[in-house]
Amino acid sequence: MFQNSGARLEVPVNQPLPSAALFAALLALLAACSGLYVGLDYLDADEGIYRHRQLIHAQADGAPTESAILTGLVVDENGEPLENFTVVGHLTSRNNVRTNTSDDGTFRLEALDPGQMVVDIESPEGNIFTNLVILNPPAAFEPIGFTKLTFEWPEESEFSNASELSDGSKWIDLSESQRKNETQLYDQTAAALYDMFGTGFVGLASITIALTLLGLRARSPGLIRTATVTGFFSMGHFWVGCCLGLMGFLVSLTLIRGQEFQVTTISD
Repeated sequence: MFQNSGARLEVPVNQPLPSAALFAALLALLAACSGLYVGLDYLDADEGIYRHRQLIHAQADGAPTESAILTGLVVDENGEPLENFTVVGHLTSRNNVRTNTSDDGTFRLEALDPGQMVVDIESPEGNIFTNLVILNPPAAFEPIGFTKLTFEWPEESEFSNASELSDGSKWIDLSESQRKNETQLYDQTAAALYDMFGTGFVGLASITIALTLLGLRARSPGLIRTATVTGFFSMGHFWVGCCLGLMGFLVSLTLIRGQEFQVTTISD
C-alpha cells in the first residue's frame, strides 16, 4: 500500500528523542554520579563524609549505660595468645572494670557504656599498653551491644623507648594519638551494614548509568524513565541523588509523550 501511494512509515525508534527526554537522561546521570559517590564513600572506612568510626560513635550517643560488652584477644607480635594479662576498661561515671586473659588470650568485660572507652592492657611484669576503642551500641531489638577486638602486644624494643612509671614499669599510650587521628580500634564487623549500603548504592548507580545509556542509544523514553527511578533510589549526599532522580522522573512522566507513528509522503 505504501509503495503504491508513495507514503513512508517512520516508527518511533527512528525518531529523535525530544529535548525533555534528553534532560531527564541528564538528571538520571547526575543522580547516578551522586549515588556512586556516596556508595564509594560508605565503602571507604576512613575517608570521606561517612566514616565507620564516626557512624558507630554517633549511634552510641543516647544509648543506655552499661549496655555494651567487650570481648577480645590479646596476642604477641607473632599472633600467639598471651595468658594472665590484665585488661582494664576505664569508665567515666563509676569504677573501672577489669579482668584477666585466659590461657587462650581471650577476655570479656561487661556492663560497659557504648561509645569511646580507654582500655589498659597490663602484662604480669607491670608494663602497660593503652588504646582508645569504640564500643558498639545495642542494635535493633538487642538489649546489649557486642564488640570484639584483637590487641597486639608491642614488641620489647618498643617498650625500651616508652615512658617509665614510678615503679620502673613501662607505659605505651596510644589513646591520645588515636583520638586525634581518628584511628580508634573498632569492631569492623559492626560496619558491615554500612558496607551493604555502599554496595547497594554503587549497584543502583551502575544500573542507572546503564539504563540511561541504553535508552539514549535505543531512543527509548521508557528506559530513560526507568533510569530516573533507579537513580532516585541510588541516594546521594544530602539527598541530592533523590532530588535529581525525582526531577528526572517528573520530567519524563509529564513531558515525554508516547511517540506516534509518522507517515510522510515521498514526492516523485
